[in-house]
Amino acid sequence: MKPRTTLAIAFLLICLFIIQGVVFIRANSQTYDEAMHLAAGYSYLTRHDFRLEPQNPPLIKEYLALPVFLAYRLPFNPDSQRWNDDAEHLVGYDFLYKSSVHADEIIALSRLFNLFLGVGVIALVGWWASRLWGGGAAMLAMALASLDPNFVAHSSLVTTDVGVTLLIFLSAYLFWEYFLSPRWWLLIATGIAVGMALNAKFSGILLFAIMPLIVVLSLALDRNYFLLPSKKRGQAGYHLVQSATLLLLIFLLAMLAIPPVYFFQGFQAWLSGFYRFLTLAQAGQSAFFLGEYSYQGWWNYFLVAFLIKTPVGSLILIVASIVFWRWGSALRSRDAIFLLVPVLAVFLATTQAKVDIGLRHILPVYPFLFVLAGRLATIHVGPGPLMPLLLGVPLIFTAISSVRISPHHIAYFNELVGGPDQGYRYLVDSNLDWGQDLKGVKSYMEKERLPIIYLSYFGTAPPSYYGIRYQYVPGTWPLEWPPPAERVPADAPRKMLAISANNLQELATFNDPLFRWLRARQPITKIGYSIFVYDLTRDPEGLRDLAATYDKAGVSLSD
Repeated sequence: MKPRTTLAIAFLLICLFIIQGVVFIRANSQTYDEAMHLAAGYSYLTRHDFRLEPQNPPLIKEYLALPVFLAYRLPFNPDSQRWNDDAEHLVGYDFLYKSSVHADEIIALSRLFNLFLGVGVIALVGWWASRLWGGGAAMLAMALASLDPNFVAHSSLVTTDVGVTLLIFLSAYLFWEYFLSPRWWLLIATGIAVGMALNAKFSGILLFAIMPLIVVLSLALDRNYFLLPSKKRGQAGYHLVQSATLLLLIFLLAMLAIPPVYFFQGFQAWLSGFYRFLTLAQAGQSAFFLGEYSYQGWWNYFLVAFLIKTPVGSLILIVASIVFWRWGSALRSRDAIFLLVPVLAVFLATTQAKVDIGLRHILPVYPFLFVLAGRLATIHVGPGPLMPLLLGVPLIFTAISSVRISPHHIAYFNELVGGPDQGYRYLVDSNLDWGQDLKGVKSYMEKERLPIIYLSYFGTAPPSYYGIRYQYVPGTWPLEWPPPAERVPADAPRKMLAISANNLQELATFNDPLFRWLRARQPITKIGYSIFVYDLTRDPEGLRDLAATYDKAGVSLSD
């Protein structure tokens, strides 16, 4: 493939990715943690105070808050009680929804800058695949990345997942380049990239396990390989000393990259945040998985999530690249180490996780697997277009599956489990319902001419901000508290209940279920796959069950 053709296709794939992201940004309301992340980042920039959300380091939050700071110069004057209590979600709620600038405008600007990080991942996927196996491999790898619905979704939110994905991937790539040609500037660049990963999210610390594994396995392949830019030959223990020195230099540079992100306040804030992260990880979190509930997680949660939330076409190409590793440009051992060790390390680490709340936590495995799949473009089988057809069919299947879900990429599930319509039976939380469909609720109410609805919403965005008139139904404790005092009239011609999938599946109330009575009923529609709508108009039993739900939750209808 000619370089100009490769660049033109790469540009088109990046444009396709950006278009999907912009459509997503416009269609989806604020998700659960976005206001918190944005307010935290803004507070870091304006106050140099890192009390809000310390369990995630500040780098990506600072980056995402920076365009808002530069564009609007909004004052940051949080409620003193909420600030002193470190009430991060409430501070975020006030910052976003009590601002002089519309919340959608603020969130869209910040999301757009996260989309640029996603573009960076796609570009690096293409570049690494090209360095390994040429332009055809780059195009296939970039196509898989630009069409992946999970990657589109989480590149279009104010979160830290894509940022750490980029930096872990960049660290591994620079380390690979260093192994090809040991030079001091590559060593320094690798150390800085690792440091930025540590500043992006605490999962970046996995690099402290990944990189030694890569070194050990690489040296097992070639005992005469020189890890440091030197021509000196040593004795028996030389390789051990050299390996330890290399890793020590990288990790030292990484640690030195931490203080600048904290405005040179030392390491205490990072260490305190890491301790908070470990404490929360050890405590666990309420999760739903294949009809079961747990605070302690499941060893196979992320593996299953990967298998049912990755497009089938992409899975086929990833597996085929491993199975047929000798075909085409053979997968060399050292390249396999760099591409597969990070993937295996992430999956192995997550078998011990107690916080099983979303595929986004293993997002870093995807770029490595996309590069790996790109190698299939080097295989030639028989005369004519047979091989392009064999590659094109799975890729087209991925494209159709991804485009069909737009702009509801968060809720993507593949055809192995019946697609997004059936996803709620397997996983919820940020896999499906992150509070993103309030705009869809408003559009539905306008289409159906519903002046007011019953609403049980899982999220931190205020429904009334989008013009939704509703009667609060228990499920999770809303930040919009007290909720509006309006009630669905007893003589209303239509009585519709909209409920988030998380609440329907009792994510927060599984020990004392509130909505089991709804399981015998069929929703009349689903809004963005995350909000289920039930018609209780001519359903006196359902209205009695709804009244009993209020009683069970300790919420009075007369409040």
